Amino acid sequence: MDESHAAGVARSGVVKPIIEFNAISQLFPGVKALDDVSFTIAPGEIHAVVGENGAGKSTLMKILAGEYPPSGGEIRLCGKVFRAENQQRALELGIGIVYQELRLCPNLTVVENIFLGHELRTPRRRLNWPEMSARARSLLDSLGSALPVSRKVKALSIAEQQIVEIAKVIAKRAEVLILDEPTSALALTETENLLGTIRGLNREGVTILYISHRMEEIFAISDRISVLRDGRYLGTLRTVDSQPERVVEMIAGEKLTKTLQREPAARRELGEPILEVEHLARSGSFADVSFTLHRGEILGVYGLQGAGRTELLETLFGIAPRAAGTVRLFGREVHPDSPRAAIDLGMAMVPEDRRRAGIFPNLNIEENINTSNPKAVTTGGGLLKRGAVRSIAEQLITRIGIKPPRPLQNITRLSGGNQQKVIIARWLATNPKLLLVDELTRGVDVGAKAEIYTVLRTLRARGLAIILVSSEVEQVLSESDRILIMNDGALTATLTGPELTKENIITYALQGGRTK
Repeated sequence: MDESHAAGVARSGVVKPIIEFNAISQLFPGVKALDDVSFTIAPGEIHAVVGENGAGKSTLMKILAGEYPPSGGEIRLCGKVFRAENQQRALELGIGIVYQELRLCPNLTVVENIFLGHELRTPRRRLNWPEMSARARSLLDSLGSALPVSRKVKALSIAEQQIVEIAKVIAKRAEVLILDEPTSALALTETENLLGTIRGLNREGVTILYISHRMEEIFAISDRISVLRDGRYLGTLRTVDSQPERVVEMIAGEKLTKTLQREPAARRELGEPILEVEHLARSGSFADVSFTLHRGEILGVYGLQGAGRTELLETLFGIAPRAAGTVRLFGREVHPDSPRAAIDLGMAMVPEDRRRAGIFPNLNIEENINTSNPKAVTTGGGLLKRGAVRSIAEQLITRIGIKPPRPLQNITRLSGGNQQKVIIARWLATNPKLLLVDELTRGVDVGAKAEIYTVLRTLRARGLAIILVSSEVEQVLSESDRILIMNDGALTATLTGPELTKENIITYALQGGRTK
C-alpha cells in the first residue's frame, strides 16, 4: 500500500462524514431500485460501492449527482440536508459524476467537450481558446493521455472517449467525484494511469466514490467498500481488513467463487485444427500474425490498447481487408470480404461495444436473436415466419439462461450481462463453428460474468472454437487454453501450460518478447 493510500485509510476513520445516505429509497414503475439504504462517506476517502447489475449502485449515485430526487429518505452533505434539483446544481455544491455510458458531443472537439457549459472567456467576453486548450492539455497530461485537444470526439476510440469524459468532470473541480465504471473501456496502462490520477486527486482532498466490478482495482485503490444487493445495503468493509472472496460472496453468493476458479489448461486435450492463420497483416494495425485454433479450444488474445487485438478479429470477420497473409478454415483457404461472407463460412463475432455495434436497441429480445439468421425465419418469398422466430428465441433464451425470459421485452431493459447473452444467442442461432468475442464481460457484474463463463465453457465442451479478446488479465487467464500476446501490432508471445501466468502476460504485453 502506498503512502497516499495509507493516508486515505486513516482519513476514513473521521467521525463526521462528508456524505450521509439516510434511509434512501427509489421507486420506478413496478421496481423498487433502492430500499432503505443508509451508510456514510468519510471526507477524503476513496469509497468503493459494489454489487451486481441492478443492485442499485448507479441509481444511488444518480440521486447524489442530482439526476433525480429520491422517493424516500434524505442525503446530508457536510451535515446539512442536500437537495440538488439537477446535475448543474449538484456540481455547484461540489459533486460531479462520470457515467459509464459516455455523455459526450461527438461532433465537437476534445477541448470543446471538456469546457462545454463553463467556457473560459477573455475580458471582452470572447471564447479564450488558447487558455482552454492549454488547460485541456494539462488535464489530459495528468491522465497520461497524449490525445490532441483539437480532435473531434467521434474520431476517438472508446477508451479515448472515456478519458475525455473524466477530464471533463475533473475540469469542474468537484470536491466529491463519482466514477461509475471508469476503467471499463480502458486497457492496462490506461487503467494504471487513471488510478494514479485518482490517487493524486485524493491526495488533494477530493473524496472519491468508485463503482467497479473489477475486484483487483477495488482492492488496489479503495479505503472502504460498501455492498448493495437487490437495492438493499448489506454492509461496509475496511479494504485492508477484507479479501476479494469475501466481497464476492456478499455481492452474489459463495457459489461464484467455484465458478470463477480456473481449470488448469494443461488438463484439456485440443481437437483438430479449425482455423489456421499465417503471416496475416492489416495496414496500420498489425503484421505477420500466425496461429492455429483448434476445435473445443478457447484461444485468448491479450494486449494493451492499440496492440491490434480488435483489429485482428475485425480482419478475420471481414470487417476490414487484410494486407497480406493466408487464412484457412477447415483446411480450405478463405477470403471473407464482409461479415455476411464470414457468417456464411461459419464464423460469428460478439463486438467490443455492445451498445453501438452489438444490440439493436429498438428491437425486442426475440428480434435481436434472429437478426443474423434470415434463412431460418423467412420464407422463400421473404415473408417472416413468426412461429420460427418465437421458437428459435425461446430455445436459445432457455439454453443461454437469459433473464428475464421474456421474448417480447425490449433488449435495452436487460442488464449488460443479459444483453451479452442475447448477442451470443443470436450467433448460436447461425450454428457457427468459430466464435470471435471481444471484451465479452466489459461492464458486467461478477454474477453475470460467472454465468457467461459457464456459457463459454459449455460451448467449448461442445466443440466450438473460440477466440477471446479481453483487457482483463484474470479473465483471459482463467478462460483460455492458450494465450496470444500482442504488442504494437505484433504477436510477441504464445503462452501455454505452466507459462500461463499473470506475470508473463503483463511482461510480454508491455515489453514484447518471443513469438514462439
